[in-house]
Amino acid sequence: MTYMEKIKEARKWKIEIPIELADGRSRVGIYKFFKIMGDDSYCFYIGKSTDIAYRLLGSSSGHVYMYLNNNLTKLVPIKVAEYLDNGYAIRIEITEVNYEDTSFSRAAHRLALAELQEIVKYQAMGQCEFQLPEGVGAQEEKFWEDNYKKLI
Repeated sequence: MTYMEKIKEARKWKIEIPIELADGRSRVGIYKFFKIMGDDSYCFYIGKSTDIAYRLLGSSSGHVYMYLNNNLTKLVPIKVAEYLDNGYAIRIEITEVNYEDTSFSRAAHRLALAELQEIVKYQAMGQCEFQLPEGVGAQEEKFWEDNYKKLI
């Protein structure tokens, strides 16, 4: 299936993907998943990629591709299925990030920072609450709960 065919298929399921991703051009940046009902929107996931079209639509590990193939083994396709089952539509927004530099480290950090800034912004609004930083798991959460969690 081409990217255009996948975008059209996703739209049948009420998943709105920017049409410009159909051209297959490698876009570096961040992508945001929103659940939409009427005028209400809620950002539930933010990610980064050096090829956003492939990350969303590419075979096997693409977030939307997985959902379209009923592969609900990862967080994003699971959430997409949950929200669609509850009557929401899904909208994906992309923001390109300048990846040109003389230093790969600077370029990679700039991309990571753009993702983190958006996650922090949306978490301050009570959104993206279940999203954890890369490399953080149950051990780190347990340590935080035992040592730093504020009790209300």
